[in-house]
This record gives sequence, structure tokens and C-alpha cells, in this order.
Amino acid sequence: MKCKWIKKLTAGIIFLAAVGSLSGCQKAATSENLFRDIEVNMTSVESAEENQIVKLQMGDGDSAISQESNLDIEMIRDPAAVHRKGQQKTNMDGTKETQEMESYQVEEDGKTVIYSGTDEAWEKNAVEEKETSSQQTVLFDGLQNLSGAFSVSQDLATVNKEECFELTGTISGTQFQETFADTLKALLGEDSSDLSGWNLQASEDEENNEELQQKLNNIKVDCVIDIYRSNILPAKITFDLTDYLKAAGEENAQVTSYTLEVTFVSYNDTKKIKVPKAVKESAKDNGEDEAENSTDEMLEEENQEATAEAEAAKGIQSDIEGASPQSEELGASWNSYTVQINGKVLTLPCTIADLESTGLTLDEKSLPQEYEIEAGDYQNAWFKDASKNTIMVDLINTGNAVKEAKDCLVGGIYVEQYSLRNEDLTVIFPGGIQLGTAIDVVQAAYGEASQHTESELVNVYNWYEDGSFYNSCEIDTNSTDGTVSMMGISRFEVKNGE
Repeated sequence: MKCKWIKKLTAGIIFLAAVGSLSGCQKAATSENLFRDIEVNMTSVESAEENQIVKLQMGDGDSAISQESNLDIEMIRDPAAVHRKGQQKTNMDGTKETQEMESYQVEEDGKTVIYSGTDEAWEKNAVEEKETSSQQTVLFDGLQNLSGAFSVSQDLATVNKEECFELTGTISGTQFQETFADTLKALLGEDSSDLSGWNLQASEDEENNEELQQKLNNIKVDCVIDIYRSNILPAKITFDLTDYLKAAGEENAQVTSYTLEVTFVSYNDTKKIKVPKAVKESAKDNGEDEAENSTDEMLEEENQEATAEAEAAKGIQSDIEGASPQSEELGASWNSYTVQINGKVLTLPCTIADLESTGLTLDEKSLPQEYEIEAGDYQNAWFKDASKNTIMVDLINTGNAVKEAKDCLVGGIYVEQYSLRNEDLTVIFPGGIQLGTAIDVVQAAYGEASQHTESELVNVYNWYEDGSFYNSCEIDTNSTDGTVSMMGISRFEVKNGE
């Protein structure tokens, strides 16, 4: 139900590229020769500055959601580095939120490291030791293979006050994946597919891969490519990925519109990308590659995981050192809709007074008590304790008339690792699940997830009550070590007799 959570060279080179392409411009501008010249000229590109805009609209029949991310991006190919900074705006049935986003993808000690920040909270993740897309991809390699699908407009377009050739066409999801997915990942960053949602991933299941390939073949992607007339390099590329995202979307959510636009502002102007000292010092390190562990250490970890799984079956949390004790009142499975906060067990939905009895109070900067919530609607709000630890909640109006926020019920509770400043606030989910719990323990307690998606940074697991979209549980884990980084549970609909 949540939309979380979701993505660039020297003057001499440009001059040579422009001279080389001027002779080409004397012949007819066709998709074949334009795409061929782009592939040649892109081999000289060492850095670029871009702007990425992603727009999404979707709904489930009862509510409408729109999202827009606008990111400025700097990219260097050698050493591979990307800096992205901007905002993501979300509108959920008239409720608007804006989140600041920034990330650095750089090489440190021979590894690719991603520093990710949202609203000034930073984390550090190491990507698996392998060649990154920026190193191994010839940008826009294979573009000539699509020339038959594109036609050149008779009129010139204008991008960044420069004349451009404009080509339009429709390609399949397979063609998009083969030609653009790796290039976009190289230009926008290793974690860009997670944010933008355009990189459909294959699984280890051959049957699922066949189904994925069939989906890709049937998907239609409308594309507009603008090419600078002066140097025959990409100026702007716009994709309509509505069908593409529908193929990877939830059955309960209807995607009505999804577009990705990348504008290339300049080439060869960015000389160096450096992570600020303050970011490095404040970023939480989520650990290094597990391959560095010795054989003995790996065996010990396997033994600990096996023990944790056995304890989880009993509803006991034992895999976190110093974990808070679990109350006997806390349910064993997620659909008990129980949450333990500072030793007190709440059952959703609960009253604001119940939540405040745990030592939390409404942060009226996030939502005033008098804020009016329509009948059958909900609103996000934040509660904090004296140490400024925070959790997010859904305030739901289950009545038939407008109510002020202070008179509504708490229908959902969400907590993430960066919202807890210290150990003064403890939050435990059913089965003893806490921040830092291993995903194997979660699955032993909750069973197989209804939906599971993976990315370079975060893996998301969702459980849904049959026939309900709003009675659910979400667990996010760090992709590096598989431990819980965010957990949320909601219950908007209560059956008679419960």
C-alpha cells in the first residue's frame, strides 16, 4: 500500500566529435546513420551531466497515487562514479510528501560502494565484487539494431537551446532490456533500477524466466530520442514504460501512466566525483562482502542461522545481541496485528491514547491534531519520544463523517533503522521480529511472502490478508546482509466479531 518505497566530457573531444559528425550531417539524416554515429561518438564520452525525471500514476480502485522524482546526475566512466541528487514527490489521495534524495556511487579499495541518503540520513553499501555496468558497457551499444523501428521527424526539435534531430519509435520490452537497460544503469547508477522500476530481473526459476521472456516480448515501449545536431550525441531520451511496469506490478495496483525522461545537459564537463567527508563520517556501514570471511567464520554463521531459525519457530527472538525481551501477549504471526512498543503490546487498530501510553506523542509538525480526515480515508503521521526516536503511523477514519486526526484510530505502524537514534525506543513485531533480524527468521515466523522484490540496496517482502490490500505486513531488508532495515504492519479493515 505504500509507495516507498522509488534514478553526463573535454572541449577537445567534443570538438573532434562535432567535426566528425558534420560531414555525416551532409548526408540524409536517417535513423541508421544517426544511431551509427552515436555509437561511435559515445566511445569518446568520459563524463556527462544529466537530469532524470520519472513520473508514475497508479491506483487500486479505491485510491490514487502519483509519484515524481527529479534528479540531477553527474557520471564519470573511469574510475566509475555517479552522483545523484534531487527530490521525490508523492501524492496519495491529496496528501503530499516530498523527500530529499542523494547518492554517491564510487570505487573504494577496488570495490563499488554506494552512499545513499534520504532527508540527510546516510547509509553505505558495498556492491558485489564484479565489473560495474559503467565499466563493462559500451554506452548505447546495439542502438543500430533498432534503426528500423524509428523514423526521423522532418522538423528539428530544441533541447537545451540547441537544435536536435528527433526520432520516434515503438520497441518491445525485450529490445528495451537488451539495448537500454544496461546503458541506463551505467549512466544513472547501480541502484537506479530500484528507484525507477525499469529493470525487470530474471529469477533462478527457469519456468519464471520463460514467463518473464514472454512478458518482455509482448510489452510495447514508446520512445522519443533527441540527438544534438552539433555533435551527434544523445540530447534527451523519453520512454513510456507504462506497459513495462504493469508487467512487474502488483495485481491489486493499476498502473495508469509511467514515463522515464533522461536529458543530457553536457558532456565531458565533470572531472571528478568525491564523497564529502561529512557523508562518509555519518553513513551507517551495512558491512562488507561476506566473501572476505574465513571458512571457519562462515561455518559459525551457518550454525548461528540454523539456531536462529529453530528459535524463531518458537516465536523467540535470539539472533540479535542485546535484543529486547518479547512479551507473551505478542502474537506469533504477522496477521495477529500486534506490535510491542517499550514493553506494551498494542493490537491494530488501536487508539491514539493506547499508542501514547508507550511514551510516544504526535509530532504536530508532521500533522496537527485538528487536521481533518475524510470518512474512510487515512493520513500518515509521525510519533516521537523524548529522545526524538520516531515511528510513522497511519491514522484511519473508520467512521461515516469527517474526523479530526486526534479522534482517529492508529491503523498502521512503521519503523526503520534510521528513525531510531538510540535504544530508548524498542519496537517488536509478531514472532519477535525486530530491526536487525535475519530474513530467514522472519520467513520462519511469517511463512512465504505474498510478494518479494529485490534490488542492489533493499529487498522488500510483503504479506497480504486474503481479499484485502490494506491488511498487510511489509519487511525490508538490507540486500548486503539480509537483516531487517524497515518493518511495517497495517490493519484498516476489521471483520465482524474480531
